[in-house]
Amino acid sequence: MSRLLPAAFLVVALALAGCVTDSRPDASACAADSVELELTLTANALDPSDPAVCRGQRVTMVVHAETDGVIHLHGYDEQVDATPVSAGEETTLEFTAATSGQFPIELHAADDPRGVEVGIFTVHEP
Repeated sequence: MSRLLPAAFLVVALALAGCVTDSRPDASACAADSVELELTLTANALDPSDPAVCRGQRVTMVVHAETDGVIHLHGYDEQVDATPVSAGEETTLEFTAATSGQFPIELHAADDPRGVEVGIFTVHEP
């Protein structure tokens, strides 16, 4: 039985490794000075939910809102103010991705100031 445990662990590890994808942009994507992200915002989701850029890029997020509220990018508070969005309207957020990491994107609806996490913004090292 003790010899089977390492083999079972290896099988599980290989199976899990197949489920993990590397979302890192390719080198040509990081070479661009700027990137524009088209996002659709609903009351409880962002599509795509995982926008990603590379550190140092100038970012333009074009948010197509299907609900009213305030969108907030945690960790980028100094570069991007919490911004009101309105259903049926397009809102543009522009900033430089100065800090790498993962940053929650929240929607604060008018009737629920606590906010709902709708996505994760990832800034990769180039």
